[in-house]
Amino acid sequence: MKITAGVKSRKEAEYFLANGADEVYCGLVSLRNNRLPRENFSGPEDLRPVLELAHRAGKKVFVAVNELVREAEHPETLRTLAALKDMGADGAILRDPALLTYFKKKKFKFYFTLSTLANCFNSKTLGFFAKLGLSRLVLPMQLMPENAERLIKNRYGLDTEVFCQALYYGVNLDSLCTLPCPQTSENFSKKFTDFTCLLPYACGKDIFRMPMPPPEYMFGAFYDYYHLGAGHAKVARWPNILREIDLFQKVRLLVKLLEKGVSRKLFIHEGLRIDAKPMQYGKSFTLKSLAG
Repeated sequence: MKITAGVKSRKEAEYFLANGADEVYCGLVSLRNNRLPRENFSGPEDLRPVLELAHRAGKKVFVAVNELVREAEHPETLRTLAALKDMGADGAILRDPALLTYFKKKKFKFYFTLSTLANCFNSKTLGFFAKLGLSRLVLPMQLMPENAERLIKNRYGLDTEVFCQALYYGVNLDSLCTLPCPQTSENFSKKFTDFTCLLPYACGKDIFRMPMPPPEYMFGAFYDYYHLGAGHAKVARWPNILREIDLFQKVRLLVKLLEKGVSRKLFIHEGLRIDAKPMQYGKSFTLKSLAG
């Protein structure tokens, strides 16, 4: 299983590529993606050193365009991605079917990954997107292995990518994510008083929260994903890079256990030893960068 890590700077790319990541992905300020401007590269030239670094190591770099893109912006988005492809970028992460349809119409071929934000929960949805030129699918973190087998073993030959849900999980659907989160210190741009991935729902006069599965179940899910054939584990871009490094190192340990062929019972046991703490969202989403 390969590990894909999100990065927000050259320094972060250097760290992850040197410490076991097989791929990195990032955003550009000029391309619509699910991060704040300061968490993106300024432009293609800013990204060039990362492309050169990754390719010298035989690794890959992908660019996120994982938000809905206005129709008027389609031509410029195509020009930017075509320039990045010429520079050596290995692919793009998208969620917008209209943008994929535009690329197909313009005969623009690239390694396209369908973002988890597209909420592809079943084989019919995958069939729709596969016709638009996909190469990989990132499964929604709320989709459990018992419901994902047909997506992982799909008839289109698409790669699949999963989160390690025991370490990174939101009970609400990914498409509800809207940045910035309350704890990013961006007080002037707060949209909600809590994380949208955790917000409760109103049910008549009552308030209902989606239940958080126990860690034993979530470690078991990651084990099952691996044995179903998921080929990539994703470590998302986090504002707090220290937290992301912590998650990355734990995912590396878990993947090594899987590759050793340990039993499901032993994997869950060792997973709980690696990280049995609940996710600390406030600390995780406080902006911190790598020094130097």
